[in-house]
Amino acid sequence: MAKIFYCGGLLGRLGMLRAVIPVEDLAEVVSTNNFKYVGRSFPNVKRANAECTVIEVQPDEERDGWRIGFYVVSKGPIDFESNLVGWVPIPPN
Repeated sequence: MAKIFYCGGLLGRLGMLRAVIPVEDLAEVVSTNNFKYVGRSFPNVKRANAECTVIEVQPDEERDGWRIGFYVVSKGPIDFESNLVGWVPIPPN
């Protein structure tokens, strides 16, 4: 599974977990966005856009061209939300 975080602004530096989806479905979710691999550490939001969307691919999930680590998506949380239509949100703890 891949984790999608919304970061920055009121969401804070470390962000909020928004969704968990199968790695096989990532290409569909980010198909209309630019995204950049930023390494194996959660990106420093100060270096990224003020508000950003971060995707984490975990070590046991590397496949289909997705490397282990973190990606920053060009769309911020508000704009990226439309990419998640049809996905079930993470239930609150």
